[in-house]
Amino acid sequence: MWCEIAHFVRHAPGVVAMSFRLSHAELFDCLMDRADDAGYDRRRAALVEGLTGDVLEVGCGTGRMFQHYPLAARVTAVEPDADLSARARQRAADARAEIRLVAAAGERLPFAAGSFDAVVLSNVLCSVRCAPTALSEIRRTLRSGGELRANEHVSSERRLSHVLMHAFNPGWRLWNRVGCNMNRRTDRSIREAGFEIQDIEPFQVFSPGIPAFPSLAIRARIG
Repeated sequence: MWCEIAHFVRHAPGVVAMSFRLSHAELFDCLMDRADDAGYDRRRAALVEGLTGDVLEVGCGTGRMFQHYPLAARVTAVEPDADLSARARQRAADARAEIRLVAAAGERLPFAAGSFDAVVLSNVLCSVRCAPTALSEIRRTLRSGGELRANEHVSSERRLSHVLMHAFNPGWRLWNRVGCNMNRRTDRSIREAGFEIQDIEPFQVFSPGIPAFPSLAIRARIG
């Protein structure tokens, strides 16, 4: 816990300064560059390895996942933020896989039931307005036997750390300005939405400018 706090305190002032001179999309990509250099890029690649058929990525941001999709995947990527989507379109043009962008939010996906073979999430359920609603929509759009793959940061399983993350969450939301929450138990929400978790791997990435939240790599199917 103290390592995570020291990491945050060390880097937070620099990120605050950057937030005043960079646009939201510029800041996002700058921080993601750092995270990828610190090892998150490998997590992205592992997340989509072997995917084929119709794939939905919810909350694609600036398209950081696109370069990792296999050629056999036909990807529909949704993102509600226009500035982030503009950068995502540039990355979609350079991707190996076929990628189509759609302006939409996770809580209201404009697709028929059973449209996709897999759904991909990369640090999305922390910031959607209602995670259970988004997961219900994701479940609806998956075909029978469809797979959910997610890299998500979550609240700590340690009691004291969880209490502190819950207490400081309102301040964190105010500071990050994108609705990100640090206290969500996303693995529990996935189970409660009717998914059966088949594999779960804890990890952390210590990257300059980004809190080293506890994270989980999750693979699940409809239960």
